[in-house]
Amino acid sequence: MSSSGPQEHGPSSEEPMPTRGRSPASLAGLLNTEREALLEDWCARVSPLFTTLRLSQEQLVDALPALLDELHTALVDAEEDADGLPPLHHSEAAGAHGRQRLRLGADVSLVTREYALLRDCILSRAERADVDVPLHQLRVLGASIDNALAQAVIPFAFDSAERRHIEVEERERFFQLSPDMFCVAGLDGYFKRVNTYFVSVLGWSEAELYQHPFMDLIHPDDRASTQEEMRKLAHGIPTLRFQNRFRTRDGRYRWLAWASRPAPELGLIYAAARDITEQKTVAQEREQLLEVVRDSEARFRNMADHAPVMLWVTDVQGATTYMNRGWYAFTGQTEATGLGFGWFDAIHPDDLERTQRTFTESNAARQPFRLDYRLRGTDGHYRWAVDTGSPRFDADGHFLGYIGSVIDISDRKQAEVDREALLARESAARREAEEANQLKDEFLATISHELRTPLTAILGWVQLLRTGTLPAPRQERALETIERNARAQGQLIEDLLDVSRIVSGKLKLDVSPVDLSAVVQQALESVQPAADARRIEVRATVDTTSSVMGDPHRLQQVVWNLLSNAVKFTPKGGHVRLVVARRDSIVELTVEDTGQGISEAFLPHVFERFRQADGGSTRKTGGLGLGLAIVRHIVEMHGGTVSAASDGEGRGATFTVRLPLSVTQWRDPTMPPSPKPPVAERMPSPPPELGGVRVLVVDDEEDARELLSTLLEDSGARVVTAGSALEGLQVLQAEHPDVLVSDIGMPVTDGYGFIERVRALSAEKGGHTPAVAITAYARSEDRTRVLRAGFQSHVPKPVEPGELLAVIASLADRYPALPKA
Repeated sequence: MSSSGPQEHGPSSEEPMPTRGRSPASLAGLLNTEREALLEDWCARVSPLFTTLRLSQEQLVDALPALLDELHTALVDAEEDADGLPPLHHSEAAGAHGRQRLRLGADVSLVTREYALLRDCILSRAERADVDVPLHQLRVLGASIDNALAQAVIPFAFDSAERRHIEVEERERFFQLSPDMFCVAGLDGYFKRVNTYFVSVLGWSEAELYQHPFMDLIHPDDRASTQEEMRKLAHGIPTLRFQNRFRTRDGRYRWLAWASRPAPELGLIYAAARDITEQKTVAQEREQLLEVVRDSEARFRNMADHAPVMLWVTDVQGATTYMNRGWYAFTGQTEATGLGFGWFDAIHPDDLERTQRTFTESNAARQPFRLDYRLRGTDGHYRWAVDTGSPRFDADGHFLGYIGSVIDISDRKQAEVDREALLARESAARREAEEANQLKDEFLATISHELRTPLTAILGWVQLLRTGTLPAPRQERALETIERNARAQGQLIEDLLDVSRIVSGKLKLDVSPVDLSAVVQQALESVQPAADARRIEVRATVDTTSSVMGDPHRLQQVVWNLLSNAVKFTPKGGHVRLVVARRDSIVELTVEDTGQGISEAFLPHVFERFRQADGGSTRKTGGLGLGLAIVRHIVEMHGGTVSAASDGEGRGATFTVRLPLSVTQWRDPTMPPSPKPPVAERMPSPPPELGGVRVLVVDDEEDARELLSTLLEDSGARVVTAGSALEGLQVLQAEHPDVLVSDIGMPVTDGYGFIERVRALSAEKGGHTPAVAITAYARSEDRTRVLRAGFQSHVPKPVEPGELLAVIASLADRYPALPKA
């Protein structure tokens, strides 16, 4: 703090101060000449005392300069009159210094040491300055510093008294306002003092409580224990957690919990009590409820342990807290291994993750659950069990966990498995039967189509040749067509016979050393005309050292089948590549094309009998679907394998045959010859005259269109043709024919779709044009379907020219109507 104002006995402003640099002649002069050194010396000695208070230099010095001025004045006065003037009695600077130290947190001992150090600093400085200090000045200095110290500690004395007074008031306030029952009792058995809350709880006035021994207010059943506690207190032993009952003014008893500390030398007991009546009531009710719960739990455990199912209970976290004897008897677990989450160890590993997930998700959602899993029994075998759990809630809706049951359902599960297996077998058998029936129907329809189609061309051209009216170029064309279709029909029949031999196990091999290069060359020569006609490039790379043991005729059949398929399914201008090469102990033959490819769904069935990717009446290619099945069987009879690969539709296909260099699987050589199909002879009949009748012929087969056109034109009809249903619709609306002749089996849109579109047209556009269906699908149901579709007549393949002409004449009103089909 700053120093105080002007002093009463300060030096006169007119009195000259001693000059620095000269030795002071007296103690008073020392306080002026050595002022700064004296302050530094004092600060150095005092600062360690205030380390914890962390005082600044300014705070440390405070009013010391003013105090030194006061001391200087007292010493000057003493020098003038050594016997008459008293020392410094009142010091404003010391009082201010004391108040500053009090505010900063110092105590009286620190201030006392400060003033002692001040006296030591002055005397030490006087000794170093060789100042001769008279005895009476030493007495004045000591008495002045002592008086200043007295002035400095006065604020501390006032502060201490004030604090004591405040403490007394606070203790009294705490005593009276405390929510606890406070009292002072005598060892003589009487209350000496009680607080307000004590009176409020018991209802007695202070005077009533002081007049009677407090033992009179204690419940008779608690007096003995209270007297025992009083004896302990009389021996100086404090009381903690002692409980008894006190009678209130209304005659009821309230439970009090006591904490007491005795003062035997004063004959008093200082005690605090709490009213625990409500807690005691709640505790009693809780104990009664717990007793009911324990009884209920005992009954539950007894029932659960004798239940015919496994029971369990979990807590909020999902940990199992109870499992009945049934669980432990079934699994062999104990409480130590089964409770908590240990019961998961008994679950089958394949069911564990699903079971844990169901429990966790259900516990989080507080939802019931039901699941099946396999549970390990004491014998180590797993049995199927069904686990059902339901969430538990208290009266306030708080989630408590789950309760559930586990039932052994192995017998039921096995029955379900057996039933499902039986159902699966029956379903599979039914599917196989349905598929077999479908394949049979498709095969019968396909074989009818494939056999009747070449017969149509053969018989039609034969009929025309017999008339003897065809010019020479047409006769040559007729003979080529007859030969080509006859060969195709012969190949179909041969395939059927091969399949029959395969099914009956009568297909045999005539085994001998085979030069594969020769076999491949013959197959190439067979398919080259067809490839040339479609501008398909066929390239072959053959290892001439590749020879195997096998049947050369059958191996040629394999190569021819693969090559002819490649040519058939490759569009015009495509490529077919054949490679024969040795791979270690096998010979590998690969046929690769750039054709329409094989779908991923059909690829596994490509070698099955009667299976065709493009089935039904809309297929674009002919055949019975037997060639690849025959290929596979022949290759396997040679001890080899055949496989097919394709990147999908429109991306070509690759067939690979692998044959061993030495063959061990072969059969006795006797190959029955394929019988030639009989050809029925027909007598020519005069055709009806169709002069001026306009006929539209729709057929995707060029040979069939040409045959029908020639047949009808020779009978006087005017013929226009179309190679597809779409083209037929256009020609129909442009030419307005009298009669429509359409094939049923056509790609994209078949004859049924074609006639549907025709009948949708108006009469002016040809929607009512009479129509004849020509089809190789010759079953009675096929004929019915044709008539219902919108055709007026049905002519099966092979077409009999006289029948077709008669039907057309009838529809064109040039011939008597035929009987209704």
